[in-house]
Amino acid sequence: MQIVPVAHIDIVRVPGSWPLSEEQRAAVETHWRDALAANPHLWDGRILGLSAPGGGMPRVEGGVFRAEAREDAYSAFMLWRQLGFPDIGMCHAFGWALVVGSDGAIIYGVMGSSTANAGRIYPPGGSLEPRDVLADGRVDVDRCIALELEEETGLRAEDASLGAMVAVTDGPRISFGRIYRYRETAATLAKRIRANLDRQVHRELDDVVVIASLAQAKALGAVPYAVAVAEAYFAGQVG
Repeated sequence: MQIVPVAHIDIVRVPGSWPLSEEQRAAVETHWRDALAANPHLWDGRILGLSAPGGGMPRVEGGVFRAEAREDAYSAFMLWRQLGFPDIGMCHAFGWALVVGSDGAIIYGVMGSSTANAGRIYPPGGSLEPRDVLADGRVDVDRCIALELEEETGLRAEDASLGAMVAVTDGPRISFGRIYRYRETAATLAKRIRANLDRQVHRELDDVVVIASLAQAKALGAVPYAVAVAEAYFAGQVG
């Protein structure tokens, strides 16, 4: 797993779906039906997967990330994940916001029981989606992060001081994130977020946790990339 700074992101949406094999594609419907039987609240929207221009896995080169984005169903992603992410020449992509209070503590979300990631702990965020595609066909990662942050927590991007963009590469996954520094302490922000969650009809988060150290992130059982982000943050390597 690597965390690298990104000065520029150039993702262009192109036609076509994800290059699943015929066998994999045929298994999507059955797998999704079984998943819905276990959790009828699952969402089967549309998300974007990324590949390098011309094919293969995209990467950051010289601070620049270039990729092509293809749209497919979340149910297709879930089948791919269930199979252990076999190589299909592309990656899952998502954005996240590292919410930082005035006291330096950070806030992670605890995913809700109605989601596909129930109980997992990581920064607020979500997959790149067709709504993040601009009129010129380019994907706005900052838009993705800001929308997901407000939908999940009620916090607004415009109220924060933003840090530099970083990318986290983790096998078949790549994520993009920024620090969002707020004027309130993390405890105050958490109180605000919980009040917002109580007003939501369909909440993605069950709760949030305030994290003041890397050891705490590990003890809480945050997912691996979230632990790596916490480690880089508390070491002063992202900001």
